[in-house]
Amino acid sequence: MGAASRPTSGGCSGYPAIDSINRVPSVLAAFLALAATTVAAANDGLASMRAAGVMRWGCDISGGAPFAFPDPSDPDRVIGFEVEIAEDLARRLGVRAERYSADWLALIDGLEAQRCDLLINGFEVTADRARVVAFSSPYFRYAQQLVVRAEDRDRFTSLAALAGSPIAVLNGSASIESLRTAGVPRSLIVEYDDSLAPFTETLLGRVDACLQESFIARFFAGHDERLALVEQTFDPGEYGVVVRKSDGTLLAEVNAALSAMRADGTLGRILQRWGLWNDAQRELGTERGPEVAAIPEAIGTPPADGLPWSLILWSLARAAAMTALLTVVSMPIATFAGLWLAIAILHGPKPLSRLCHGYVLVTRGTPLLVQIFLLYYSLPALGTWLGVPELLTWNKVVVGIVCLAANYAAYEAEIHRAALQAIPRSQWDAAGALGFTPRQTLRFIVIPQSWRLSLPAIINDLNSLIKDSSLVSMIGVQELLAVALGIGKASFAVPSMLVAAAAFYLVLSLLADWFGHSLERRARAVQALPEPIPR
Repeated sequence: MGAASRPTSGGCSGYPAIDSINRVPSVLAAFLALAATTVAAANDGLASMRAAGVMRWGCDISGGAPFAFPDPSDPDRVIGFEVEIAEDLARRLGVRAERYSADWLALIDGLEAQRCDLLINGFEVTADRARVVAFSSPYFRYAQQLVVRAEDRDRFTSLAALAGSPIAVLNGSASIESLRTAGVPRSLIVEYDDSLAPFTETLLGRVDACLQESFIARFFAGHDERLALVEQTFDPGEYGVVVRKSDGTLLAEVNAALSAMRADGTLGRILQRWGLWNDAQRELGTERGPEVAAIPEAIGTPPADGLPWSLILWSLARAAAMTALLTVVSMPIATFAGLWLAIAILHGPKPLSRLCHGYVLVTRGTPLLVQIFLLYYSLPALGTWLGVPELLTWNKVVVGIVCLAANYAAYEAEIHRAALQAIPRSQWDAAGALGFTPRQTLRFIVIPQSWRLSLPAIINDLNSLIKDSSLVSMIGVQELLAVALGIGKASFAVPSMLVAAAAFYLVLSLLADWFGHSLERRARAVQALPEPIPR
C-alpha cells in the first residue's frame, strides 16, 4: 500500500521506539492460507452482510493520511478519502458501514478469516494478490514518484540517475515491484514498515531517495523544505476494493456501486475534497462532478489553534486504560497458570509433567506475535470447520488477553519452578515429621515461601507485559502505542506523540512497581521477616 504500513510491536521505523517484529513467518503464512481455504468454503457473504445490516470494511487507521486516519482536530474521529468511499458504498448496498481495524499487513488474513466483509485501504491491484483475493474495478489510479533531499534535486532527476543508490520503500507496497521491474537490484531496495520511515531515512542520508505513490509523496514531502519531489512519475497502478474469491455476488454488487459512484460524480467529488483528483482518474471512467475545494486535512494543514492537546491527552489516556486492562487481566492469569504449570512439572504424573514442560518450551520458543496471529485468524476457520463459527470468532481484546496470559504463563512457570526448588529439602522433611502430607506441605509451607521469592521476578515481568501489550495492535486493538502513532502521523508530530506515550508507559510502570513492592512488604509481614536494606 502506498500509504501506510503499520507499527508492529509498537515501533515506528525511522524514530527511536520499541523494536518490532515485522513479518509473519512463512510457516504461519502457510497455516493461514490453509485456514483461509476452509473459511472460503462458506457461502457468499453478501446475504449475511445484508442480514446483519452492516458492511464491515477493513483498514489500518495507524497508516496515515489520506486513506483512513485520526482527525488531527479530533483524534477520536477517523477521516480519509477511503472512509468516505466506504460510507457511500455501504449506503448504496443498503447497509451501515462499520470499520474493522488491524495491521495493514494482516488485513487480508482478517478478510479470509471472515473478520470483515471487504477491504478498502490502498490495496494495489497486483497479480500476486489477485491469486489470493478478488479485486473490484479500480476506484483510484496512481503513479510512482521519487523523493530526494533538497540539495540533491539537480543531481537525482530520474530513477536512472539513482543507479547504484539505495532507495527506501514501504514494506508490502507496489513500489518494490516497480523498482525491481526497472532493474534496481534487490540489495538497493530498503524496506520499512512505516509510511514515514522512507522519508525520514532519506533526510538522514541513510538512503539517497524514497519511492511512494505520487500523492503520498506530495503529502509528506510537501511539508518539509529539506525534501524535493522528482517531477517525473512512472509505473501507474490502481487501487481496488478487496473481497474473498468466494464472494462473487458481493463483488458484483460492489462493482455496480462503484460504477454508479464514478458515473454520478460522487467519487470525483470525494477525490477533489482530498486533493487527489487528476486527469488520470478520467481514464477509469470517473466523472469529476461539480468543482469542490480541497479540505485542510487533505493537504495536512494543522489546526489553526495548534494541536488540540486536551483531546489528544484524553485519547491517549483512554488508550492507556486499554493497555492497563490488558495487563491487569492477563498478568494474574499468567501468574497463577504459571504456578500450576510449575507444580505439574515438578510434582505431577510423568505424562502431565512432560506435557506441561513441552508447553513451556514451545510457548517460550515462538514469538508472541505469531501466537496472536495464529489464535486470532485461525479460530474462525476452526469454528467454520466445526460448524460453530460464531462461537470461536472471539473479540480481539479477548484474543489479546488470552495470548498475553498464555505466553507469559510459560515464563512465570520457570520463575515459580526456580522458587519452589529454592525451598530447602529440610522443609519437606520437617513437614513430613509433623504429619503433613505432600499436598499439605506444598500448599501450606512450600508455596507461601516460594511466592515471596518469586515476587521480584514476577513484578519485573509485569513491567514487560505492559510494553508487550502493544503487540495486540496488530489485530486492531487500539492500545496506547497504536493510538499515539496514529495521531502522530496524522498531525506530523510522531516524536511528540511518542514522548507522550512514553510518559504514560512510565506512569503505568511506576504503578506496577509500587504494587509489587506493596506485595513484597505484605509477604514479609506475613512471614515475620525483616525488611530488606533500603536501596
